[in-house]
Amino acid sequence: MYNEELCGVISLIFQDDVYTNSAEIGYWIGEPFWGKGIATKAIALITKYGFENLGLRRIFAGVFEFNVISMKVLEKNGYQKEGIFKKSVIKNDRIWDEHRYYRVHPDIA
Repeated sequence: MYNEELCGVISLIFQDDVYTNSAEIGYWIGEPFWGKGIATKAIALITKYGFENLGLRRIFAGVFEFNVISMKVLEKNGYQKEGIFKKSVIKNDRIWDEHRYYRVHPDIA
């Protein structure tokens, strides 16, 4: 919520099997709310919560190649780029690269 309006969503998607104790972070901010620091703050809060309260050891995110702002928001929160998955995602009938970011729990970094 931002000024009592729904401005976006954020979640952690838990992984299983050999990826247990890991989660993918996903988020979306409505365009009228861009540039207000909402995503930066939300990522900081959910990352802290995931590590401190949910027992996660690793959180990762995939970002479309054209979403440079989202990459910067993750980097502001200590996420590091671990690779680029070439031509791996489709959006609006176009094939794009996915930039993959990650952060590990501070105790195992």
